[in-house]
Amino acid sequence: MRIGLIDVGGVPPAVDDMVFLIGKECGMGLRELRKRSNITLEQLSALTGYDMPRLSRYETVDDDARNMFLGTAASLARILHCNVLDLYPDEHVWRGGVSAGVVGLRNIRLFRGLTQTQLAGMSGVARPNISWFETGYRPVSQMYLRTALRLSEALQCDPVDFLTEGY
Repeated sequence: MRIGLIDVGGVPPAVDDMVFLIGKECGMGLRELRKRSNITLEQLSALTGYDMPRLSRYETVDDDARNMFLGTAASLARILHCNVLDLYPDEHVWRGGVSAGVVGLRNIRLFRGLTQTQLAGMSGVARPNISWFETGYRPVSQMYLRTALRLSEALQCDPVDFLTEGY
């Protein structure tokens, strides 16, 4: 059994294990990250401009946290000094966080040499949705966190790199 980067069974962790799960702290969720930063819900609301009932739902309802917009997650992560994927409520998910070196979903996809169809197959995100985000028909800042997770895992990058609005 592996806990973080320490292998309890005596075998060093593989690189995939380090990328896949970098410890319990990585799946903390909003409430734990907020408490770790010694910020009250009221203070977080004042700092972000998001209302307290919405922030409370992100803390207590896992589906609401998974469906948080990427722009919202980026704002919260900046204040809490964490990666946006740390706000994802499930512990055992990919938590990449490595910058792609380029900005924008389309640029990252092209840099990786992928078509929209290939990325759709790798990520499970429908090709039309990828097209909408790339063309601006739907703002990337309104991409659900669960979609950002799937695309960032397929592209092996930090989902904040998808944002071009200066987050």
